[in-house]
Amino acid sequence: MSRGDYERPAWYQISTLYRCRACGREQEVSAGMSASMPCPDCGGYVVRSGESYPASADDWDEERDSVNSDWRRKR
Repeated sequence: MSRGDYERPAWYQISTLYRCRACGREQEVSAGMSASMPCPDCGGYVVRSGESYPASADDWDEERDSVNSDWRRKR
């Protein structure tokens, strides 16, 4: 089992990345916010291109005791 089986970032730690198909402009949007659509630079179509979260598992805010147990805040 890896550390990722027992720890994960909380929803508010995950940012969503969006990219404009026309001009390539990227937007990073934090949890609870939305991307500017259409693209504010060119009016092009904006698509989700990925997610980012704290790289170190030490900074993740949720944990569980076993693979089947419920997630809870670490701190």
